[in-house]
Amino acid sequence: MKKFDELIEVANKLNAEGGCPWDLKQNFKSLRPYLLEEAHEIIEAIEEEDDNHIKEELGDLFYTIIFYAKIAEKENRFTMEEIIEVVKEKLIRRHPHVFGDIKVTKIDEVIYHWERIKKIEKNHRTSVLDGIPKSLNALARAQKMWKRMKKAGSHFIRKNTEIKSEEDLGEALFELVDKAHDMGINAENALLSTLYVKEKEFREKEMQKL
Repeated sequence: MKKFDELIEVANKLNAEGGCPWDLKQNFKSLRPYLLEEAHEIIEAIEEEDDNHIKEELGDLFYTIIFYAKIAEKENRFTMEEIIEVVKEKLIRRHPHVFGDIKVTKIDEVIYHWERIKKIEKNHRTSVLDGIPKSLNALARAQKMWKRMKKAGSHFIRKNTEIKSEEDLGEALFELVDKAHDMGINAENALLSTLYVKEKEFREKEMQKL
């Protein structure tokens, strides 16, 4: 794709000798906050249903990935081509119903084969909870933990927790994750949507007072 090649050329110039001094000082760890920031900004743009904003923020995240690839190339760790090859092979491998001869009729079957193949790939893991990023915010991590624990047949959900302490509040929030799943609701998305609405309402009231 011509536009992609042109973007790579821009990245090459920024990261080459005589390029941007700030870019040249970055490393894997220094860029971590920008990954999170760009992801959150995309979510905010989606809540706003602003396509121009979404497009811009997706571009920023896309370039952050390219930036990582450029750093990796300078450090002789891996290349952009290797990143693309890895994700391409994974997508083909985990979609045998599209690229192979497995037949599916329901989304549950798609998920089953995805998880089955993923388990084979990650056979070095000792717990079903392995691989859940500890850097995830608490609610998103709770959802992932809950799904895996439930699938493993474990039940750690209290019911109708009476809140008298911080521990009780945590249990009650985990219980809400359970209820959300039963209703087919993503708890993280539900809270994000509510926060967006509340912020908008509050800002409108602030403006009315001016």
